[in-house]
Amino acid sequence: MLFRSAELIRELISCLIGAVVTETRSRLAAAKPASIDDVRHHAGTLVTFTAEIAKEEAAIKAFLKQHMYRHPRVMRVMGDAERVVSDLFGHYRAVPSDLPSEWLPVGGREPEGDFARRVCNYIAGMTDLYALTEHRRIFDSTPDLR
Repeated sequence: MLFRSAELIRELISCLIGAVVTETRSRLAAAKPASIDDVRHHAGTLVTFTAEIAKEEAAIKAFLKQHMYRHPRVMRVMGDAERVVSDLFGHYRAVPSDLPSEWLPVGGREPEGDFARRVCNYIAGMTDLYALTEHRRIFDSTPDLR
């Protein structure tokens, strides 16, 4: 099954690349750019899929959005992950002393917006595992993000 999936993906990618090359050659032949500036200032799109492939690609994206990216299980995990980040943000803003000393403002205080950005940057630098570990340390309940 894995081999067939990889083969299917390879075929799909080859088809998409072929469609882009075919359509781009056609558009370049029609536009006849003589320089890179001609390409930069061309009024229309020069590199794109053929109309047929663009329609099929849009259908694939719509299917994936509905059945994969927005699948209820994925949405549950995303919601739980957002809650972890939100909880950590609220906690560190309320209890700055729980931040590592190097993340504390010099002099102890700074404008609220600057401190909020500092907390955001600290959380953004966390790995998933570290964020979950911190959440578990601080809060009674931490979701399982699987």
